[in-house]
Amino acid sequence: MTTIRFHTEEKWVDAIPKPEKANKFFPKWFKKIKSHIEDNPSKGTVKRCVPFIDALSLGYIIPMWSDCWIHVDGDQINFEFPEHYPFGESLGSHSYEQIKDYNLSNTAFGKMPFKWMNPWIIETDLGYSCLFTSPLNHLENRFKILDGVVDTESYYNNINFPFIWTEGNGSYFIEKGMPLVQVIPFKRDNYTASVGSIDVLKNTNTIASLNSNIKDGYRKEFSKTWEKKRGEDEELS
Repeated sequence: MTTIRFHTEEKWVDAIPKPEKANKFFPKWFKKIKSHIEDNPSKGTVKRCVPFIDALSLGYIIPMWSDCWIHVDGDQINFEFPEHYPFGESLGSHSYEQIKDYNLSNTAFGKMPFKWMNPWIIETDLGYSCLFTSPLNHLENRFKILDGVVDTESYYNNINFPFIWTEGNGSYFIEKGMPLVQVIPFKRDNYTASVGSIDVLKNTNTIASLNSNIKDGYRKEFSKTWEKKRGEDEELS
């Protein structure tokens, strides 16, 4: 077992929400949705989709460390933190020239890359790095974190999170504790790939095993990451 360590200044440790496993931050819309369409057990919703849930549960979430009020009016955008905000700088920026003509550059603020100034240092064991991305399947549409990988085994420093604001006119509230960034540790390795034709028998056996279940076929037959001991069956039923 490997360990991921989150460090911040001692005076902030108990003042800001702590990073936790991603399965503690399932989005509200996901919690509200029913597990099945009508009463038919064969017609499950995304709440029964193990690949979707495993993505939601992967790694850790860094929550937003304070409230932030954003007001957008035409070509003006203002980020406002609490009046007596104690944590220093929480918003930075990058030059558009660093990502010139990328796919979101035609949005209202596509030429104004911002960055959240993360108060946490992330450290992993030897041989492990971390992927930093928007929380998977949360479907946040106000801003997009620019994905990055950092060798956290050696880079003992704050890792800030560049993002593009994608919403238009209006006022928006980002609440303290909101899932901000998903941190996915992984072991670095070398990979090889091959290309070939389908193993028809193997594929046929897979489909037969899947289709012998009225519901939850993938979970029962193939999932190696589903943790029934977490009580997710009850929570997601």
